[in-house]
Amino acid sequence: MIDDSPDLAILLAGTSRPLADRMVAGHAAAGFGEVRPPHGFVLRALAAGPLTLTALAERLGVTKQAALKVVDDMEERGLVTRVPSPEDRRAKLLTLTPRGEAARVAALQTSAAIERELREDLGDDAVDAARAVLMRFVERHGGLEDALARRARPVW
Repeated sequence: MIDDSPDLAILLAGTSRPLADRMVAGHAAAGFGEVRPPHGFVLRALAAGPLTLTALAERLGVTKQAALKVVDDMEERGLVTRVPSPEDRRAKLLTLTPRGEAARVAALQTSAAIERELREDLGDDAVDAARAVLMRFVERHGGLEDALARRARPVW
């Protein structure tokens, strides 16, 4: 008998678009229609405090040029700002603006709503089991520290 059900990689990849769509919709409903999926990675990375562009790029696992493109866009939209570094006058620190912080909170609320819906639909045991499987997968592949710090690395 041939198993023609989707393989795990397809299932995991298939979550990407609906998740991004839900996050965009959640931001729009909360009054942050300007927030795009790439912004979420920066919002989470800066949640713990200011970073230089170099440190942000390293944390996200992207080039400085890729990080700069997203940061410039976010600065134009009033989500991040650059402030002088007290340790190095040549460096600028990226920080969330109050609007950026509010957008981060809206993203967390959307994430919590998605989990609540799954718990209502499938039950706590199923969602807890899925979380355990995903956590173990992330751990086995070196992403536990980021997951525990509530950070994600984009695939840009």
